[in-house]
Amino acid sequence: MILEDFVMLGKTVPEPTSDGRVFVCSAGYSLEMRSLIRIYPLARKAAPPRWSLSRVTLERNPKDSRPESWKLAGDRSPDRHEWINRQAFQVYDKVSGWHRQELLDDDALWVNSIKEANDRRMSLALIRPKAIPTVTYDMNAASPESPQLRLFDDGLTPAEGAKRFPYMPRITLTDATGDHRLMLRDWGCYELMRKHPRHTFDLDQALSVGEDSVLLIGNLNSHRTAWLCISVLNVGQQQMSLLGATA
Repeated sequence: MILEDFVMLGKTVPEPTSDGRVFVCSAGYSLEMRSLIRIYPLARKAAPPRWSLSRVTLERNPKDSRPESWKLAGDRSPDRHEWINRQAFQVYDKVSGWHRQELLDDDALWVNSIKEANDRRMSLALIRPKAIPTVTYDMNAASPESPQLRLFDDGLTPAEGAKRFPYMPRITLTDATGDHRLMLRDWGCYELMRKHPRHTFDLDQALSVGEDSVLLIGNLNSHRTAWLCISVLNVGQQQMSLLGATA
């Protein structure tokens, strides 16, 4: 299938596979389908930026039955996967300013709570928190960069993906049923922590989290009542970029 109008809304931190490839999951909106959709696996190189408008070639993923889920059509073999984004995506425009709010003005995309998303059997949703979200951190003792493991020189090769970071960010979502601490998987957050570790605890500011912020949330294929935050969107405002290349 060729989708003419995919609007990129978020990408997750790249994760390595056993064969050496690196996978990125993305989520966005299609005007034609009037639906949020998930596209994966992307490669790390040349992934379209947030709010870009693309023509993209897709196919169904037989390993993922969620109706919002698609995969890029193309050669995903280990020696070709890193070029798949350039082959599949053709970026031709960008959604800016208040057009973003107009674009997502569809009640079918929004929920008042994670419970509602589960009841509606959604796997992607937009939610406006009842209180300003806060970013907190769990220490990752297994990280080679963990303050605990730095006490020892074990010669281990640093892990890749989210597991390499000593602190794992979470965002608190207050919805109609209460508070939820969701894993924050926005790629830009991890790039900020990787390139500027002194700013690890500044993600609230970097994300411009405020009373108008919207969370793009998604569930896990293997555990569909477990949700994470893919992206913090400031709809109707200038979207701050944590790092230009991965916005």
